[in-house]
Amino acid sequence: METPNTNQLILDSKNKNQDRIPRIISIDILRGLVMVLMALDHVRAFFSNANFNLLDLTQTNIPLFLTRWITHLCAPTFIFLAGIGAYLSLKRGKTKQQLSQFLLLRGCWFILLDLTVIRLSWRFNLSSMFSAAGVLWAIAWSMIFLAAIIYLPTRIIAAIGILLIVGHNLFDNIQAEQLGNIGWVWAILHERTMIEPIPGFRLFILYPLIPWIGVIALGYAFGTLFEMEKYRRLQLLKKTA
Repeated sequence: METPNTNQLILDSKNKNQDRIPRIISIDILRGLVMVLMALDHVRAFFSNANFNLLDLTQTNIPLFLTRWITHLCAPTFIFLAGIGAYLSLKRGKTKQQLSQFLLLRGCWFILLDLTVIRLSWRFNLSSMFSAAGVLWAIAWSMIFLAAIIYLPTRIIAAIGILLIVGHNLFDNIQAEQLGNIGWVWAILHERTMIEPIPGFRLFILYPLIPWIGVIALGYAFGTLFEMEKYRRLQLLKKTA
């Protein structure tokens, strides 16, 4: 029986790894920067005595305004980068089935964390019958949706993302209370409001899902740019920035 040549196996492994896209440092740096900005906002929330809308120019001051305003970049960046990361993981060896399973499980895990650990860290009281569906909630459901659509052509995914981002405000006139028993579904998808999914438990929807699903879908499609030669990619990014 002929045994494989060890040198050939090593060479094949190196060639396979060379075909994969390596970690992109600029993405990691951007993700880290956004974490710092988010931490800044959370520290301000815990240690400031400002009990008003920090973007209200009649009450705020410049430092408070800027620390709150700049954090509006956090959620879009996190979710957009999650989409890019999902696409790049395909280029590092995952199959679409493996990626779909990963996104589904990660999304479910994030939902659990948001309703338990994150809830506890904000309120220090798990017995409270109130919770808020925040950034982690939006990331989680966006991942679950992406898990379902990654089998579509990338152009279709990009079109879905653009449609959801650009078109979601067209439905602002539809209110959850107008839809009766299914109003809570619409609230989760599109309306920033309080719902009561089970009797006695209130859930405030901070991040309705439709636009964020669009952001992760667009991020996934944007990931194709990182297959380009670096110089060409940078020129394109500068032109579209």
